[in-house]
Amino acid sequence: MHHIVSRLLFFSLYWLTGLAQANIIEVTLLGTGTPVPSSERYGPATLVKINHQYFLFDTGRGLITRLQQSQTPINAIQHVYFTHLHSDHITGFSDYWLTSWIWQRPHQLQVTGPDGTLNFIQQLEKAYQANYQYRRDNTKLNADTYYSHIDEINQDTLVYQQDGIKITAFTVSHQPVSPAFGYKIEAENKKIVISGDTTYSDNLIRHATHADLLIHEIAAAPTALLEGNLRLQKVMNYHTTPQQMITILNKTQPKYTLLNHVLLFGIGEEKIIKQIQQQYDGKLAIGRDLMQVTIGDSINIRVIKPLKSH
Repeated sequence: MHHIVSRLLFFSLYWLTGLAQANIIEVTLLGTGTPVPSSERYGPATLVKINHQYFLFDTGRGLITRLQQSQTPINAIQHVYFTHLHSDHITGFSDYWLTSWIWQRPHQLQVTGPDGTLNFIQQLEKAYQANYQYRRDNTKLNADTYYSHIDEINQDTLVYQQDGIKITAFTVSHQPVSPAFGYKIEAENKKIVISGDTTYSDNLIRHATHADLLIHEIAAAPTALLEGNLRLQKVMNYHTTPQQMITILNKTQPKYTLLNHVLLFGIGEEKIIKQIQQQYDGKLAIGRDLMQVTIGDSINIRVIKPLKSH
């Protein structure tokens, strides 16, 4: 009898724990960097976990390593969303696509991105055809799950709605790259917004207002460095400056903001935060690789300590 009571108590606690965790959304910054190679900031990639489902936004350099370090099951992600097709946002895709297949991914990847996404992935499939044939024939991997299902988008679009989860792609301003998208994820009465690469965008303001978590790019350079440097001026013209970030935050009033795609030239992170906080008093931090945010009744942030490889 005591054994039966113990088992009932265990399963009751397990069930109640599941209920307590059901309304928690988990967001992991897998990569917060730029085209600049860095061992501290891998390429842009953000993972959102809702009720045991994983949604991946961008697939920058080093993605597969960060997934391993964050203890994310490599074959668990089914939905991948590209903000745009600049190389630093997509170079990790082939590694994830192929490695998760080797890890017996049970489903095709569902990939959504701007015009050009289909061609990008079809060319990868051609490039890795020999690898596909070797592994299919010698290790009996599932040929059906090798290929991806691709949806191309070119305007504001509802890209996912199921199980109480709603994901909307919305256009942002990253000229001359067009279209470029941000993504709004809504679930459990919470809202997360990922800006993608953009300068100030009224459309982002519309979608990001009162977000629980805003993940937004940032770029900065001192005036002395910008003067006479036409190439750097062009780069800054399609990214978000600290002054623009102040305007965005004061208009949208998110509960918490993390800055990513941290593109700084000759200026430190602390100075950027201080500059913004002089005119904005909300919760704000520089995002870092393996920073994980849990969003429920409160918003909590921790940095994952990577497991050592054996």
